[in-house]
Amino acid sequence: MTRTTTPELDDDTRDAKDLSATENADLCAGCIACCTYVSIEIDPPRAAYEYDQWLWALHHDKVSLYVERPERWYVNFETRCNKLNEQGRCSIHGRHPVLCREYDPRSCERRFPLTDIVAWFRSAEEFETWIRDRRPSHFARLMKYRKDMPAGEPVAGRGRRAAEQNGGGAFVAIGELAASLKGTKRNGRR
Repeated sequence: MTRTTTPELDDDTRDAKDLSATENADLCAGCIACCTYVSIEIDPPRAAYEYDQWLWALHHDKVSLYVERPERWYVNFETRCNKLNEQGRCSIHGRHPVLCREYDPRSCERRFPLTDIVAWFRSAEEFETWIRDRRPSHFARLMKYRKDMPAGEPVAGRGRRAAEQNGGGAFVAIGELAASLKGTKRNGRR
């Protein structure tokens, strides 16, 4: 990683937990970046079902995937910490989780540019294109895994009427189910 040099920070070898609240506040002044997302390292996808599950995840708002050198994969959720107050300060500082206490603001992304990130996927389409272009054999396995998928967009509104037109079917309206259960024996009672 390329680091912005700051002599006073470079010479400071203390553990992150040894920084005072004032030092932390000064280092973080005007920034809440680390309190606006959660990133969790995941196993690199290899199997078709693994790619498919991450494609599914990417269909959700504020979920992304990224890859760092040397192939370390992360799922990222853009979500603001509920404990930030209106001034962008931690309202539970001193009782905040260990993960927060051990975070070293001297190495945050403001000072450490994210140069090790080699790919960032904010949509399933971006990820699928990347798999196709960068991992063609994995893409072929993914397509084989999906062979039973229906062609085209999903069709909504296939309820009772569509089931009846197609010779019956398994669809039962909730009201019909409730009516059919009235007057029947359940657990030996009427």
